Amino acid sequence: MTSATPDIPRDPDQEISVPVDVLKKLIVTVLIRKGMFEVEADIVAARMTEADLRGIHSHGSRTLGKYVAAIDAGDIDPRAMSITSCETPAIAVIEASGGMGHVAATRGMELAISKAREVGTGTVVIKKGQHFGAAGVYTMLAAKEGMIGFATTSTGTATVAAYGSTQPGTANNALSWAIPTSGAPFVLDTAVAESSWGKIESMGMFGLPILPGWALDEGGNETTDAAAAKTLLPMSGARGSALGFVASTLTSALIGRRTPIHKTANPFGPGSDHFFQVIDPSHFGAPDRFLKEIDATVASIKELTPAEGVDKVRVAGELEWERSEQWSTAGIPFHRDQVSSLADVCTSNRCDLPEGWPK
Repeated sequence: MTSATPDIPRDPDQEISVPVDVLKKLIVTVLIRKGMFEVEADIVAARMTEADLRGIHSHGSRTLGKYVAAIDAGDIDPRAMSITSCETPAIAVIEASGGMGHVAATRGMELAISKAREVGTGTVVIKKGQHFGAAGVYTMLAAKEGMIGFATTSTGTATVAAYGSTQPGTANNALSWAIPTSGAPFVLDTAVAESSWGKIESMGMFGLPILPGWALDEGGNETTDAAAAKTLLPMSGARGSALGFVASTLTSALIGRRTPIHKTANPFGPGSDHFFQVIDPSHFGAPDRFLKEIDATVASIKELTPAEGVDKVRVAGELEWERSEQWSTAGIPFHRDQVSSLADVCTSNRCDLPEGWPK
């Protein structure tokens, strides 16, 4: 019997739980084998497992095999140097040189946080990075520091239909905001299409159809078959298409790089660009009132009467926070195919499976 949360497919009969520390060890072991420094492999593993803990498996450890293949193809440099090429007290541009996206992105957000702490706001753009996983794991770094974080990206090639066309015009660029509270941070983590390729892959894994309005097949017709999906549809029609354009403007175009519609077919070849912005409320004159009002607003929203079929009213990011708290101790439930695939990535790269890996 298959059950589902509002946003991810679940079926205990098809799932295997993996302890968080065991998963991290596998990721780090493989990445070190592919040439990464241990400290940078740890950064990648942290960001991947944070995504997995929030139920965003499509942007977590499932991507490990794709990154390894890109390293083998020479599209990702496991020891790339990140160089700050442009900087003022409030902004910076970091040349990531095609290294693992999670490393440059983490350092970019940390630099934006540092600048915000000094002057009230910080903006950092990553030039020629790589796919960085889930955007929300970066904005949460700012929220943990009591700051408001924003992240967006211009990634891969165009795969989202332009509004009014069946042909792709933008990439499925991610956008995330995180706002600190006294409890679980408010975290909006979305992209500009109705769904993501990773979520479509998840539905296919569980043998489920994708929802109408998510994707088009090769002939430009709507499809509910995950395997037939070739082009994503923009969320809310023109709005999603426009947001994809804005995301690529803040990232690629701002630093003189090509937008997705002008990139080659290889998603790793031209790399990805990222944009991070942080606001420190303490510089705006009322930090205590800010947090008090945010907390009161969250509480008032959660006290509203749930709609029929809804267990309780939640704010953005709360469901993922609940999962993370539970799975941190119970282990992360993955589809058995993902567990098998991760084991294959490990063993095919001449690494021993870590102790505690499911048999």
